[in-house]
Amino acid sequence: MLLILRVFKKSFLFIACIIISCSNETKIHSYSGQALGTSFKILYASDQPLKNIDVLTDSIFTEINKSLSTYISSSDISKINDDIDSIKIDAHFKKVFNKSKLIWKSTDGFFDPTIGLLVKAYGLGPKNDSKIPVNLDSIMNLTGFGKVSLKNNFIIKEKKGIYLDFNAIAKGYCVDIISNMLNNRNINNHLVEIGGEMVASGKNLVTNNYWRVGITDPLNPSSNNYIKKIQLKNSALASSGNYRKYIIDNQTGKKIVHTINPKNGNAFNTNVLGVSVIAEDCITADAYATSFMAMPIEKSIKMISLLNNIEVMIIYNKEKSEIEIFSTDGFDRLVLN
Repeated sequence: MLLILRVFKKSFLFIACIIISCSNETKIHSYSGQALGTSFKILYASDQPLKNIDVLTDSIFTEINKSLSTYISSSDISKINDDIDSIKIDAHFKKVFNKSKLIWKSTDGFFDPTIGLLVKAYGLGPKNDSKIPVNLDSIMNLTGFGKVSLKNNFIIKEKKGIYLDFNAIAKGYCVDIISNMLNNRNINNHLVEIGGEMVASGKNLVTNNYWRVGITDPLNPSSNNYIKKIQLKNSALASSGNYRKYIIDNQTGKKIVHTINPKNGNAFNTNVLGVSVIAEDCITADAYATSFMAMPIEKSIKMISLLNNIEVMIIYNKEKSEIEIFSTDGFDRLVLN
């Protein structure tokens, strides 16, 4: 089993739950481990543990890695990135690709899975050994999701050398797949979390409350302080921040964050500290969280006002390092006092 699909987003969510018996013997069972380059945890209400949950989840992780991991040379996406055009993609790749196209269009290109070469050039890719690109124009010539299409289950690239990277969305997609697996086994009250991206289904039947989670204060990410605590009602939550995953360029001494602006190729600090997105599924929440990290705050707020399927909170710096929080009304209604 290979569980090495690493990600560039380091999310920042907390799950608090303990195993307690109810009068009807329903318990909150927990299964956790490491996968996709991060930790995962599954909490579910049932009168007995799910048989073979380890095998069921491991098989999902293995499938996702085989299809979408840029860290595995034999994966489908790695072969496609090597310009092998005979790779027929599987259902996982197709779903992620099509969803990425929708988000790419709706975000005016700020969600772009073709920035993989920029990720590698900034030293944030699999080998983690590159420096800031000296010829940004040549790399930008190979970016742009409009240069890639899907036809008869084959990926068509306008130019050889275009590098696909779905790490910003694959984790959320995997959360959805595991949640669907549980629902298919009539385990409808559960919380699935991978590296902070999560789906909540039903309730915590021990407390009879909707699942409750906390969002870490971006100024104190290593502490147990939470800037917001919310309840999820049959929805997904994904968060992204630029304050944990970064490298220091040896030449300039600047901090290069993991969020890259696909419009100009820059990967330097912005005033956006963190984004949390609530959506119907985690693949959607994951993609929009990445997008709003790359956008100027004003553009994000304007775009959010035009979208009716997500709720958002953005934490950002104003002048003189003052912290401001933008949040939609729907997000605020889920905040716990």
